[in-house]
Amino acid sequence: MIQMEKGERKNVYKVYNKIGRWFAENRYADSVEKAYLNEIIQKLPQDAKVLDLGCGDGKPILEYFINHHVNVLGVDASEQMIELAKINFPSTSFLLKDMRELELVEKFDAIIAWHSFFHLPADDQPDMFRIFRQHLKPNGILLFTSGTERGEVWGMNGGENLFHASLDTTEYQTLLQSNQFKVLKHKINDPDCGGANVWMAQYKPR
Repeated sequence: MIQMEKGERKNVYKVYNKIGRWFAENRYADSVEKAYLNEIIQKLPQDAKVLDLGCGDGKPILEYFINHHVNVLGVDASEQMIELAKINFPSTSFLLKDMRELELVEKFDAIIAWHSFFHLPADDQPDMFRIFRQHLKPNGILLFTSGTERGEVWGMNGGENLFHASLDTTEYQTLLQSNQFKVLKHKINDPDCGGANVWMAQYKPR
């Protein structure tokens, strides 16, 4: 991605309200995340429930859990993406909500924030670790993607500029530790996963 003219920075979901259908049609079809998803599925207890934050239209991640008979709640702040997700998976529960405002009573066995968390401004990212913690059961798994350096990047998608932000690796490590997460895996520019920077951590309340 290259630096571009600035657009919507605070609420990127508004851009997905414009490009949702284009994004759903043009997103890669293969589940490049499946190695990580399989690892999570192996760690899940029976009758587990997963929270997919920034679920989009539900493909391919939410779909992958459904196909493995795992109960999933999909959350997205984009009305268009939630509408598409409900069409794709009419028997699955979805919630239209900004992840920064999430206050559910229910706790989950895993939280996935794949290519969604990094749409938040850097200043909004630290508090998300409190939200992750509050919505996970003890020993629950957190999977998210990030950048490796503090900064902002804009990328063109469907004719619209999409904002991405990141803290640096040390900041993420500190946030995870201070919120009682143990890092299970951290892979930078995973070549088997589209070059994603992947974090997998386990909530270990003291």
